[in-house]
Parts: sequence; structure tokens; C-alpha cells
Amino acid sequence: MIPTPASKLSSGTVTSPSNPSHLPLDIDKLYYTRGIFSVQWSADGEHLYFDTNITGRYNIWAVPSNRGWPVQLTVSDERTLLEDPSPDGHYLLYAQDFQGDEKPNLYLLDLTEFTTRNITNSDKIGYRGAQWSPDGRSLVFAGEREGPGTYPVFHYDPDKGTIKKIIGNEAGDCEALEYSPDGHKIALTRTRNYQYTGASVFDLDSGSEMMLAPIDDKSTTVTGGWTRDGKRVYVTSNANDRGIDAVALLELKQDPEFQWLTLQDWDSQLVDVSPTEDKFAYVVNEAGNVRLLLRDLSGQEEEIPPTQGVVRAAKFSRDGKRLAIVHASGDSPHDIWVYDLRARTLKQITDSLVGGLHRENFVNPQLVVYPSFDQTPITAFLYVPANIKADHSHPAIVYSHGGPQWEHYNSWFPSLQYYTSHGYLVIAPNFRGSTGFGREFMESLRKDAGGGDLKDLVAAVDFLKSTGYVDPKRIAITGGSWGGYLTLMALTKYPDLWAAGVSIVPLANWFTAHEAEDPVLQKNDEWLMGTPDEDRELWRDRSPLFFADRIRAPLLLLAGQNDIRCPVKETEQMAEAARKNGVTVEVKIYENEGHGFSRRENEIDAFKRAAKFFETHVSQRPSA
Repeated sequence: MIPTPASKLSSGTVTSPSNPSHLPLDIDKLYYTRGIFSVQWSADGEHLYFDTNITGRYNIWAVPSNRGWPVQLTVSDERTLLEDPSPDGHYLLYAQDFQGDEKPNLYLLDLTEFTTRNITNSDKIGYRGAQWSPDGRSLVFAGEREGPGTYPVFHYDPDKGTIKKIIGNEAGDCEALEYSPDGHKIALTRTRNYQYTGASVFDLDSGSEMMLAPIDDKSTTVTGGWTRDGKRVYVTSNANDRGIDAVALLELKQDPEFQWLTLQDWDSQLVDVSPTEDKFAYVVNEAGNVRLLLRDLSGQEEEIPPTQGVVRAAKFSRDGKRLAIVHASGDSPHDIWVYDLRARTLKQITDSLVGGLHRENFVNPQLVVYPSFDQTPITAFLYVPANIKADHSHPAIVYSHGGPQWEHYNSWFPSLQYYTSHGYLVIAPNFRGSTGFGREFMESLRKDAGGGDLKDLVAAVDFLKSTGYVDPKRIAITGGSWGGYLTLMALTKYPDLWAAGVSIVPLANWFTAHEAEDPVLQKNDEWLMGTPDEDRELWRDRSPLFFADRIRAPLLLLAGQNDIRCPVKETEQMAEAARKNGVTVEVKIYENEGHGFSRRENEIDAFKRAAKFFETHVSQRPSA
């Protein structure tokens, strides 16, 4: 058994809620509900910038910070995501990739003339960690400009239009860049394998670097901001005896001790640091419910509403008086709220629900806990349709999240609300390998990918049966990315358990995936699974492609042509191998998408295919 904070939780009685407003939902209407990724303040605090798919494409919009009509700032058919406004209010930095390839260029939008400038002018190069200097006269970012998978730091001068390298990657690839308040230093995160990270501070004047938390083989330390006097750096780290993420301070000296600020039973992570006082916002993740709190360095803190659901982002205004929050819950999509720190009032700024949909039309998931094969407690969110009876007659779906180093949160999932409204119970487990339950739980998949995590999903089937609601012959499985991989593993390793499977942007063959994927993912594979030469038998055993002849259940595969994480060949070869087994196999590849689908028409098409597939093979009771 792996010890986790989940051992302190227990499941209540699983019940179907009584809800007269609950009705079968429409796919188109659900997917016209808007998404919001992030939020930033304008320099004067009068507006909030955010990225949203109001038009069916993610672009940058602005809305008055006291609520009002939003205005579209960028107009593009490609996915456009907000980065950072300049402190002087002159520019807005954003990123834009091509047809989902996750290799964006960085652009400046002039907020006076409303002209745009591509500042990187590159092809198939990744960027991360872009940030303006405090005076707004330059910015820095990490990028692959010297080779795939390598991330040194570059400096950009908007006046001259020049880019020069200022920090190398010999000591580890760079990410999470944070300027000091005086603009003379940069705190950054270093990594060699994208699993373990350390923190350092680079002095721009002397060109010297001080390692605060060296990269080791067991912990992550990520920089997040500075104290106002510039003498300490905020980090989120699990470099403690519990292996739990928490916020800490590090002094600017070699190997300083961690001054833990939020260490507790559950993971806590830094979100933002106040620009005007030594106060910070952080979140506590309790098994997928994410609460937001404010804390100062004297230890005084307060919890910020809303207290149910998840906080995706939070950002202090430049005067430090307000906090913009992106919040969602199981029954409500992501919206922006503004919290006034002095008045302690909360105001909703955006409304993402459309078409007459209301929160009472949806089901809030129930947090449940069940024992896995080795008695490790596994938490899951269980979506139970309203107004049904526990008569063992209802279809069910096991939903596997991506990652595996990710987590299913009590957040907005329109597909799961659709399934639930049409009579399916849906269980979304946080299987081993998930984040949020400590370092040991997350690392337990090393040399066991597709092993313990898959058994945790199988144990979810036993839990579903125990509720009394589910027909054991009508249980399906689905998921995307790692969830798509586990779907294929489930269909091959436990072929008689499933009525159908829908696998979205999956990995099918470790050998070919490793050969064709992005270099960053290659390093991740080798940390997780070893090397294809030394661990060949493990790689083969955990590649569902080699066991396609075992599949008994109908299979739907959905993929993006430009996927750099799970290349489209993974889907194509799995479909070919499964068809040889004589089972029903359907495939759809979206030519202008990558790892997942961001264009609204593709989201809707993909989900309609999945819904129809389940309706055909799972929803209807088999004839006697």
C-alpha cells in the first residue's frame, strides 16, 4: 500500500440526486459554452485580458475589470494564448502555434496602434516562461532556438528587435523565469529530465549564477516570485520529508534551508505574489478540490471564495488591491471573478454558460474513495445521473485522465455532463501516478506504466458494481492522451471487462512513440520506462499494439494529425492491428489538430462520434 493523504478520506453513501431541472443535454449547446485559460490585468487596472474560445477559436479578449462587454483583441484561426502584458501598458505578449503543433511563435500586440509583431519568427520551436522586465523595456523567455529539446534563456529588446542568449542550458534546461523587483536578477527553474527540478538565481550584471536548490533525483522545486526587498525567492517544492508540494522561501545563498510557509497534509502551490506587499496567493489541492488562500509572511491568512471547485489561475492587480480569479466547478464552466482584498467582496466578471443552460441542469460529482489491488486508497469523482434507481440497470463509463502526472479535478467537463445527463454513471479515478497525493504516489509508476495505474482503473469497476446502480455488462472506458493509452491497455489486458472503448490521442507502442515524439517527451519516457534497449521486455509488455489480438470490445480512435506528444502513427497502427482481430474499429483523424482538439467544430464532431459510439455499443441493453 502506498501512503497518501487519501487514507484520511472515506466515501459516503452513493446516491442519485433528486433534480427536477435535470434533463438530457445537447452536445452543440454544451460545447458552445466558453473556455477560459488565463487572466492578466491591464497596467491601469481598468481591464482584464483573457484567452477564450467565444468565437470557436482561442483568441485574446479584454473585459472591464468591474464587468462589462468583452472586446476581441486578436483575430486568428489558430490557437492564440495570453502570455503577459508589459508593465508600461504598451504591449501585450501572446503565443500562437500552428494547427495544434505546440510550437508557438511569440507576438507583441501594440495596445496603442493595435498592430502585431512576430518577435520570434521561428518554425517548430518551443518557448516557455516569457516575462517582462519590471521597467517594461525588455523581456526574457526560454526557447529551443539552439536545438530541439534544449531551453536556454534569451533576451528580447522591443525597440531594437534583437534577440540574444543570456543564460545557457548546460546546468539544465530553463523554465519558470521570474525577474527580481529591481530587474537585476532572474530566478529560474532548472531541469535535466522534466521530472526533477532545482532553483537558481542569475545575476544579469555579473553574469554569475547561484544555485539555491540543486537538481537531485527525488524532488521538484519551481520558482514563483520574489519578496519585495529582493532578498528571498518564493518556490513551490516537495523537497521535504513528506514529499508534499508546499510554498517555501529561499534566501540568496548557496544551499539555503527551505523556510516552509504552507506545508500540510495536502499539496499546496504558489499562484501569485503581491507586487506591493509581502503577501502571496496559493492553492490547496484536497483530492481534486482546489481552494484559494491569501497569506502574508507573518502567517495571517484568509480563504477566498468561491470555496467549491477549482481555481485555474489567480493574479494580483498591479496596485495589489484586487485579485482576478479563474474558477470552475463540476457544475459550472471557467469564469473570471474579481476579489477586493480590502472590502472582501467577490464579483463575477464573465458568464460562460450559453443557450439557457444553468448550474441546476448539471450534476455535481461525488468524491469517493475505494481500495485498489494492494489496498492503496484511490480517490475518484463519481457522476451519478439524477432521478435514477439503484436497480443494477444503468450503463457506466470509466474516465481516465491524461498525464499520467495530472489529476482529475472537480472542474468543468462538458462531455461528462453529457454522459451523465443521458443516464451513464461516470467514474474518474485519480490512479497512481497522479499528482496531488504526494511524491511517492506520483513516482510509483516508474518501470510500471500501464501496471498499477491500470489495476486502479479495474478496481474502479468493482466500485461501480458495488453502488447497485450499474449493469456490469455495460461498462465502457475512455480517456485522452495517457487516458487514451490506458484505454487501449484496458481493452488488451482485461478484454472481457468492457463493453466498448473510446481512445483519444493515445500512445500505442512505446518504441515508435519514443522514436517520433518531441525530445522533451523522450526524456520523460526514459525517466518513466527506462530505455528501449535495456528495458525492452517492459516496453513491449506495456505497449497495447502487441496485444491487439486480445481486444473483444468495439473501439473508437480519435487523433490529431499534428500531435507531437502521441504521434498520429500511434493511432493508425493500433487501428490496423485491432481490425485484424475482427472487432469493430472506427477512426477519425483531424488534419488541423494536435494533441487534443481546440477548434470548436472538431470538438463537437469528435464528441458526437464518441457519444454515438457509446449509444450504439453501451447504452442499449444487449438482447437476451
